[in-house]
Amino acid sequence: AGNIEAYAVTTSTVTKGPVARNVFVISVAPGDKKTKTGDYLLFGQSFTLKVNPLLTKKQLQLASVPLSPMQFSKISKKQLVNMSVDSSVDTVFKVGHRDVNTRFEYDGLPVPCNAEIVILHKRTGKGLCSDMNKYHNDFGTEFEVCCDTQTSTKRKQVLMHEKAGRLTADNAAKGETSANFWAFLTASDPSMEAGMTKDGDRPLRIALQTIKNELIKRGGIRGLASLKQIFRTMNSNSDGILTEEEFTKGLKEKGVHLKPEEYKLAFSSYDKDKNGKLNYNEFLLGLSDEPNNRRIMLINGAFKIMDKTRDGKITLQDLKGVYTPASDPEVLDGKMTGTQVLSQFLNHFEKAGVQDGVITLEEWQDYYKLISATIDSDDYFELMMKRVWKGL
Repeated sequence: AGNIEAYAVTTSTVTKGPVARNVFVISVAPGDKKTKTGDYLLFGQSFTLKVNPLLTKKQLQLASVPLSPMQFSKISKKQLVNMSVDSSVDTVFKVGHRDVNTRFEYDGLPVPCNAEIVILHKRTGKGLCSDMNKYHNDFGTEFEVCCDTQTSTKRKQVLMHEKAGRLTADNAAKGETSANFWAFLTASDPSMEAGMTKDGDRPLRIALQTIKNELIKRGGIRGLASLKQIFRTMNSNSDGILTEEEFTKGLKEKGVHLKPEEYKLAFSSYDKDKNGKLNYNEFLLGLSDEPNNRRIMLINGAFKIMDKTRDGKITLQDLKGVYTPASDPEVLDGKMTGTQVLSQFLNHFEKAGVQDGVITLEEWQDYYKLISATIDSDDYFELMMKRVWKGL
């Protein structure tokens, strides 16, 4: 990269969890005066990806330069990608929806975490790519990252459409292959963002995983279905709420041995509404895995159906177009007005203590994460979602 300090970028199958070198910071793109730190990243929006500040004090960020005889990737000879101190337009990327046929429709909507996406270099339009070209470095054998949009010809699909008598125009546009698919993997709790910097300290995620492993193991083949009984045995006064004392004592009795401060950190992580107590839903969410990509796409698809105004949130105005309360028994009996029924519907999705008449994507996802945790079968979850939300 000329005289600009830069470092190679690779992917790895060896590193299984978050470490300093595979945790990054999504930042506002240069010149973007509208977006603030903490805002949702949107499909089609420009952004930069910076190196974890715990790894180095240097302001390194993902960059790519147009392919030329002097600048190209080491192994594949494609468009070069590196981590650079450069802060030019070459460091700006944007996110595209995985499905090229619906990509334009998703522009302006929040990018879901843990779901497959494509990352496009804004200046050249090329997709960030890792196509299994081996790259040997100090960490062993990893795989080169470059910018190259790899597409499938879908020849088999074209032939099937022709046999069925469908027109060529019905065939899907060429989409990227798996080499161009990425995902922003996030922690289950914002408190993990700070990381752990002192030797000997165990990250919060390890404490949470220890709790999950032990309690799921005790549940045997019943898995999550047994957690309600575990919750009841931990709830000594049977009021349906766990205090921090009950939580800590119950875990110890179940054989979950942590440091004293880790019990406190875990309790705080589970306590989503920060009221100092855990209800069963918070307990279940804390022990549940994130929905897989298949379920995430269904959940976000249902949100898109409801968000008629395409402003990234669901309000009474959106509901009036898709949900009719006139046939609700409470309305028919004169006990509630249509507006009251709509407001009640919104409240089912909102977080405790936050009743603002607006469902954000995060609130929508949290609601369905809870439902997802109680359904083992992906097929059944999909069937349930499609029955509820026509058009998925």
